Amino acid sequence: MKILVDENIPAAVACFSQFGEVQQVNGRQLTRDSIGDAEVLIVRSVTKVNENLLAGSGVHFVGSTTIGTDHLDLSYLHANDIHYCNAPGSNAESVVDYVLSVICRIDNILDRLLAGATVGIVGYGNVGRRLGRRLSALGITCRAYDPLLDQSQFPELCSLEEVIDSDLLCLHAPLTRDGPFPSYHMMSADQLCAMPKNAVLLNAGRGEVVATEALQELIARRPDIQLALDVWEGEPDFPVALASACRIATPHIAGYSADGKLTGLNMVALELATFLGVELTSFDKPDYIAHAAPICCDGNDVADFIRRTVASVYDVEEDNLRFRAIIQSSARGEAFDLLRKSYPVRRELAFSDLTVGDAKFLSLLNALQSGK
Repeated sequence: MKILVDENIPAAVACFSQFGEVQQVNGRQLTRDSIGDAEVLIVRSVTKVNENLLAGSGVHFVGSTTIGTDHLDLSYLHANDIHYCNAPGSNAESVVDYVLSVICRIDNILDRLLAGATVGIVGYGNVGRRLGRRLSALGITCRAYDPLLDQSQFPELCSLEEVIDSDLLCLHAPLTRDGPFPSYHMMSADQLCAMPKNAVLLNAGRGEVVATEALQELIARRPDIQLALDVWEGEPDFPVALASACRIATPHIAGYSADGKLTGLNMVALELATFLGVELTSFDKPDYIAHAAPICCDGNDVADFIRRTVASVYDVEEDNLRFRAIIQSSARGEAFDLLRKSYPVRRELAFSDLTVGDAKFLSLLNALQSGK
């Protein structure tokens, strides 16, 4: 059996070789001709899996190691009896780490949140709920908007207007274009301009949730609002003016931790094993997972401890600086993809071997690692 896997999925060859012959491919450049005689396709969100790609092929299993499915034509797959799966929640903790690192890097937002300012979360699924849980464990107030959930089960849910009235607004809604509450371009510039003075807008969900034009208008009308964007309309191309105006700009890597990728890989591999009626056997984990060095964390006060601990595992400023270097590139789409392909190893707080130098910070460390 021939299995095509995206070349940017770590440990994929070691994992899927137990099922058949594995061939690595460029996921964004994958075409119908390059499918060949493959029966299994393992992708990420950059590959649009639809009739144009699969018509006439022998593919009968599609696995995406990412949390979303908006890149999969589910109707086509179902109609053609092609089994599919994704990896919901696999990189959710990685995205939460990204948000925490942004909080630690943008001016005084951490101090404001610890003093009582509010975080608003749009989209209360795997990422949104885990973000709310970790922030609440740190003593930070959260409110959330998700019209698809029952407020009686999640008392933190409120109206979109109330969530927008937050000092930090985090967008984690999946991309939907139909149904009663489509998320495509769901917020206008007028709505976002109602954010409090000196607020921060962070999008680590899908770029199409807010139109590029709306963000540009927001910047023009409310220069006090700072933007942290990891996702963009039209990826891998991105709007130069918008990216340049962001306090933090990154190339869709919020969920790019090594631990999240390995979790997604395992979820899809288990689904394939079940589909084939075989047992999933263990495979060699990368050295950076198997042999992580311990880190001792300390700080002068609560905010300092949080900043130092988060930065000891992941500092978003490094990703921001790498992205800044390509903003003016004449081939920025290719440069965007190269940043993702050559992304350095990044661990998650929950999976890192962290200890405290002072026992008074132990509860804070537990809160930061509550993704365990």
